[in-house]
Amino acid sequence: MRRRPRLGAALAALTTTLGLLAGPTGASAQSLAEARAERAAVQERLDAAAERMAALESETAQLTTQRDELAAELAELEATVGEVRARVAVRVRELYKRGSADPVVLLLSGRDPDEALDRASTMSRLVAGDLGEAEVATNVGIQVTAVAERLAAQDAALAARRAEQEQLTEQLAADLDRAVALESRLEREDAERRAAEARRAAEEAARQAAARAARSRSSSTSGSAGSSSSSTSSSGSSGAGAPAPSTGGKACPMARPHSFSDTWGAPRSGGRSHRGTDILGPRGQRVFAIVSGVWDVMPYGNSAGNWAILKGNDGTHYWYLHLERHLVGDGARVSVGQQVATNGDTGNARGTTPHVHFEQHPGGGGAVNPYPLLKRLCG
Repeated sequence: MRRRPRLGAALAALTTTLGLLAGPTGASAQSLAEARAERAAVQERLDAAAERMAALESETAQLTTQRDELAAELAELEATVGEVRARVAVRVRELYKRGSADPVVLLLSGRDPDEALDRASTMSRLVAGDLGEAEVATNVGIQVTAVAERLAAQDAALAARRAEQEQLTEQLAADLDRAVALESRLEREDAERRAAEARRAAEEAARQAAARAARSRSSSTSGSAGSSSSSTSSSGSSGAGAPAPSTGGKACPMARPHSFSDTWGAPRSGGRSHRGTDILGPRGQRVFAIVSGVWDVMPYGNSAGNWAILKGNDGTHYWYLHLERHLVGDGARVSVGQQVATNGDTGNARGTTPHVHFEQHPGGGGAVNPYPLLKRLCG
């Protein structure tokens, strides 16, 4: 009879353990599922916005180049108009100095017939020249009007693209803030889940140990000779640390949330083309070493801002541009997945969505498209 309380306690402990094993309640599970669904939806919006932002950058660059060409053409035409007007002004002054602009009067005023014929020929050339200048002025004036209209249309298109860029930048900032909040919540709940699983595992191990001890005492009390067999139990634990590298010993260069698209070769201002991938993320987002190697901090650049070259042990140089700040010193040896900097908008990226312009230079040579590598590492 004395064993009833012990049995009741064991049943109570078992009930508690089963309750813990059942996991979160329906309400919390539903909330977690909703959070995951919202995170996926936000990520879709981020990816779509990143694609559109890249397209807008290319369109703006092309429109700017075309606009500059039109402005140069307009300036050249206006210079031509100025030259024609200057020549006409000279003719007017010449005629004014001669006193009479009537060709007949000028022709008949000479005493020598040959002189009169020469004057007639000269006046004929002057009249023809004036007509030619007038025709040139008219044609150039028409061209000036047409080019000016095209230039105005180009300016309007540029203004529309820039307005859309500003609106998209605000949307990206809001979505990134929301993504950060969701990511933090999911990471926190994931940590709590792992802690709960560890507690359950410890409680289960303690229960099994108590059961074995009880059986051992019971066997000892009964005086029966038995052989005790040792049982082995395995428990896995993994310590949290730097992001785990993917296959091949590489890690995604930026923590989530982030977004990027394939913009290799896309037009940029000044006739340039894009030679990397822009990884968009919240300001101050963690930036990681994609491989182990040496972190070389480069001088601040008007275009690159704060930047560095990671000289990887794999022989490839990886460029990180527009960083907010460096977290390791120049020449520091870093390990794959180690945080080396934070995300920013320094250099000519000022005012845009914070991002890391990332380049891949095999063997330290020319750049190759890093998008396939980033897609494999970052998803």
